[in-house]
Amino acid sequence: MTEIDHYPPLFFDELIFLDQDFEDADAFFEFIFPILYRHGFVKSTFLAAIKAREQLYPTALPTQPYVVALPHTDIEHIRQPFISVTRVKGSVPWHEMANNDQILPASFIFLLGFMEKDGHIVLLQTLLSCLSDGTFLEQLQQAKKPSQLMNLLRTNVKF
Repeated sequence: MTEIDHYPPLFFDELIFLDQDFEDADAFFEFIFPILYRHGFVKSTFLAAIKAREQLYPTALPTQPYVVALPHTDIEHIRQPFISVTRVKGSVPWHEMANNDQILPASFIFLLGFMEKDGHIVLLQTLLSCLSDGTFLEQLQQAKKPSQLMNLLRTNVKF
């Protein structure tokens, strides 16, 4: 057993979205919250919490060739761990991590829902390693169906 074998599955078919169009980060959160809540992944407090946290600690990374946003919030707003993946139609303006004055054109949103306060560090490192691979991001961009994107995630992101 490796260090991260004890984690439950984090990718779910119902949380993979392709070519969604959003005006800004808040519009994305308004879209995803009812889906997460209906499927039992988050609590009713999630929407306000994720918006507030993203304003304080923005999450867009200048990865190449596509910018990735990694929003997440505190564990008390999560019911079941998950990673939701959304490929944006075009891009959505998102504030850069550690530089709230810079706005980047995010093409992918990996919304993270973790249950352990510090236990997600290894998961996050694994995910970031994959997302820094331009070839992998290009494959995600070329996926024609959510099932193809899911297969790429399950094949390349090993927790």
